[in-house]
Amino acid sequence: MSRAAWFAVLLSLFGCGPPMRPARTSAERAPSPRELEAEEATRDASCGPALSLVFPGVAQMCQGRVAEGVGLTTLGAAELGTGLGVGLSRGEGFDGFSHPGAAVPLLAFQNLYAYAYADALFQEQLAQRLLYVPEDTPTELLIAPFNANVLRHTDVWLATLVTLGLGVGLSAAVDEDLTTRHVGDDANLFGRTFPPATGYPLAAGVGAGVFSHVAIGEESLFRGMLFSQMAREAGPTAGLVGSSVVFGVAHAPNALALPHDEQLPYLAFGVPFITALGSWLGVAYRAHDYSLAAPVAIHFWYDFLLSATFFALDPQHSPLAASVAVPF
Repeated sequence: MSRAAWFAVLLSLFGCGPPMRPARTSAERAPSPRELEAEEATRDASCGPALSLVFPGVAQMCQGRVAEGVGLTTLGAAELGTGLGVGLSRGEGFDGFSHPGAAVPLLAFQNLYAYAYADALFQEQLAQRLLYVPEDTPTELLIAPFNANVLRHTDVWLATLVTLGLGVGLSAAVDEDLTTRHVGDDANLFGRTFPPATGYPLAAGVGAGVFSHVAIGEESLFRGMLFSQMAREAGPTAGLVGSSVVFGVAHAPNALALPHDEQLPYLAFGVPFITALGSWLGVAYRAHDYSLAAPVAIHFWYDFLLSATFFALDPQHSPLAASVAVPF
């Protein structure tokens, strides 16, 4: 692809991205185009969102969204196949699945699986014209972290910078081994060593792919599904508080993937911080009329930049070098 073509692609992402789609917040609002499309797509569908539990994309195809369904199914098959293939080939039992060649695609698949179910559920809810249902399309969520119409909002870029600074500071406070003496070292990726000129961009590419999955999957689950459902039942404030608490508690099991001496600090400091971060993501979700684009962008850049910071500090011993724990 020529430089001019690359420039056109970047310009379309950063400068010409779509505006965030507001959700229905009042029963009196006229039907949106997305609601009308969902009503048409689900009118003759004989299946519900639960079909996505069989495999990502199946429910979308049943709802008549063939392109989206095929895309999700193809991506899911590639990620699951790669993860299982590498994991089974690396060792007996579950030992091989700690290798990043297995853990990275399986983590991506896990979040794709969550998103596929949430997306199919949103389609049904939009057709019923329920309140607080996000109307973002899969493409809009994928480009949200690079969309100028999302990033220009102060609460989005400022939240990213503040949470990143707090995350790095908290990690430095609880990790006595954190040092800068390995900055610039060769990169260890999937057990192979690469020079910085090659290894760092490769690590960035892997991180961008994984964290786009994590951001979209988790935000669809905790904000799009849980927050909105609680808001419909008990009000937006209850949705904000309840979904933030669940978001923090859901990350507590990550402690099991850490060394024993790091588990208690993670539970004592990391989980409350994650709960607070979930609150900010919920505030952004509500402030932008229940569009997932804003929290997806914040979530992606927090994960990506925090991971990149610690990769740069010790590129020989990053999670991509040996094993991968769930982000946060």
